[in-house]
Amino acid sequence: MKLLLTGAGGYTGRGLSEVLAAHHSVRGVDIVEKKTACQEFKVADISNYETCQKIIEGLDALVMCHMAPNPHGYKTPPMSFDINAKGTANLYHAAQEAGIKKVVLISSCGVLVEGKSNRDAQIGVGPYNYGKGLYTLTKIIQECIALDYFKAAQIATAVLRPGWIVYDGELVTKYGEKMERYYSSLLDPRDIGTAALAALALPDLGLESFNIGQHDYSEVNSTTTQARLKWTPTYRFESLPRVDDK
Repeated sequence: MKLLLTGAGGYTGRGLSEVLAAHHSVRGVDIVEKKTACQEFKVADISNYETCQKIIEGLDALVMCHMAPNPHGYKTPPMSFDINAKGTANLYHAAQEAGIKKVVLISSCGVLVEGKSNRDAQIGVGPYNYGKGLYTLTKIIQECIALDYFKAAQIATAVLRPGWIVYDGELVTKYGEKMERYYSSLLDPRDIGTAALAALALPDLGLESFNIGQHDYSEVNSTTTQARLKWTPTYRFESLPRVDDK
């Protein structure tokens, strides 16, 4: 399978590129040149529609991992909407024109309503976690775009909703902060990659959401993930101390 991976040079994208490129031919894309595991890399601005048309040529599926840089990309709407919302819509529309029928969209558990056990949300419908800022809002919009193109063009999409993304072993967040304890929401980007592989392999993928985290991540409903993807995290953050908050 020939894949496009957007945001390939980012914090999360480099882990996905490592996993995806071990199994498929991957064309990585980012706004600046970065070293990745992708067999091919292009510098591209996905907020430009014609650019999106060009970068998906000859591909079978898309893995969307692009996002505006945090935190400065979410202080005002232009950058966050240009990348997260406009870029996603551009790619879906270009995929529709090209006849591409399968997408993996990296969303976030942040879109889910807080304070409910086994919280969940129907793609494009909710209940969604509104009022939490531009990052969450634009992630919700991404899911709404996925719903629209599923209905309009039958583009099957696996929406992956990871928790707190950190590399096991490095244990340093994208903001340069060192992890000092274990949280069940922690997820290594390479495990997002294996979930993406499992979703891409589904012969009957429709429009489906998959909440992904550690086995004890009880704040979200992962029943569908376990049943459909047969996925389990490899990176367990065992070097971090378990702290009982009770």
